[in-house]
Amino acid sequence: MENKRTLIFGTPRLEVRAFAPEDWTRLSEIGGNPEVARMMLSLNAPWPEADVKIWMAQNTYQGTLGYLAGIYLPDETLIGFVRIGGTPITCGFAVDPDYQGLGYATEAVHGLLAHAFDTLEAKVIEADHFADNLVSGRVLHKQGFEKIGEGAAKSTARLEPAPNVLYRLTQQQIKAA
Repeated sequence: MENKRTLIFGTPRLEVRAFAPEDWTRLSEIGGNPEVARMMLSLNAPWPEADVKIWMAQNTYQGTLGYLAGIYLPDETLIGFVRIGGTPITCGFAVDPDYQGLGYATEAVHGLLAHAFDTLEAKVIEADHFADNLVSGRVLHKQGFEKIGEGAAKSTARLEPAPNVLYRLTQQQIKAA
């Protein structure tokens, strides 16, 4: 039986879709990779099946802000994920290290922001990254995010809290660009 993943938005090379139940194994490989998990707040390395399934179910796409979704190549290979929601509205993303350096994160985040601002009518979106994750900082900077501060955050895949950098992007900044 074919399990179609609901298309949320597409970009020139990617499709962002709701997860299908069977995506948990691939998602566990991506998020449970120590390189990825330590850059996220709530992922573990390894990332057990039960935890992945709970994480996937927490914010399924309902046509509103507050969802997690997979980043897929046109051949349906899951290469990462995006997240947007909360109060304040924040976005997050991760790409499998095997697919990093190819512009996929930048492309997926650009599509996520366009979807949030244009379709879901977000006004302000915040983001952060650990200070030692310079690549995520470049992705956010390319989208027009402005640095608004620094702090510290705890990742379940790190032993101690670590410095992080905080950003904000407004709908007006996007329209002015």
